[in-house]
Amino acid sequence: MREKDLADLQSFLTELQAETDRGLALVGLALLDEKLLETLQAFFVDGKSSTRLLTDPNAPLGTLSARIEACAALGLITPDEHQEIGLLRRIRNEFAHKRHGLDFNSLKVAGLCTSLKSDLPMDDARFASNRFRFINSTVLLTLSLFYRAEWVAKEKRAPKIWGDPEMSDWRSTD
Repeated sequence: MREKDLADLQSFLTELQAETDRGLALVGLALLDEKLLETLQAFFVDGKSSTRLLTDPNAPLGTLSARIEACAALGLITPDEHQEIGLLRRIRNEFAHKRHGLDFNSLKVAGLCTSLKSDLPMDDARFASNRFRFINSTVLLTLSLFYRAEWVAKEKRAPKIWGDPEMSDWRSTD
C-alpha cells in the first residue's frame, strides 16, 4: 500500500474503532460505499450520463445497495465480496433505522455478524465478538477494494459506434 494511503487508512481505522456501535456501522460502510463509487466511476464512460447515474440527487446508482448490485452485475466485485458487503449493508441498515437500544449483541445484528465469512486473525475468543467480526470484515473488504478503481480503469468503457454509420437511415435527410 502506498505510504500516503496507509497513513490515511490508519487514521480512519483509529477513528473507526473509537466509534459507538451505531457510529461504527454507519462510518464503516461509508468508506466501502466510497470505494464502490470510485470503482463504478473508473469503469463507466466519462460524461453527464455517468454523473446522473452515480452522483446526482436521486441518482439511480446513488445508494450503497444500488452500487453493490451494479458492481456485482458488471463483474467489478467477486461473488464473495458481493455477499459480504451485502451482509455489512444489512447490519448498517439495522443501526440506521432503529431509534435506540441496538448494539452488536442485539439478536438480529448478532445473527448477521455470525454470517460474515471474512477470515478472523486467529482462533481466539477475543476476536470472535460481533463488533470485532464487523470491523474485521469491513477492513478486509476495504483493503480488497482500495485500489480496485485503478485496476478497473484499465477496462474503462468508451463510447462505441455500433454497425456501419453509413448504413443507418435515421440520419438520412431523404
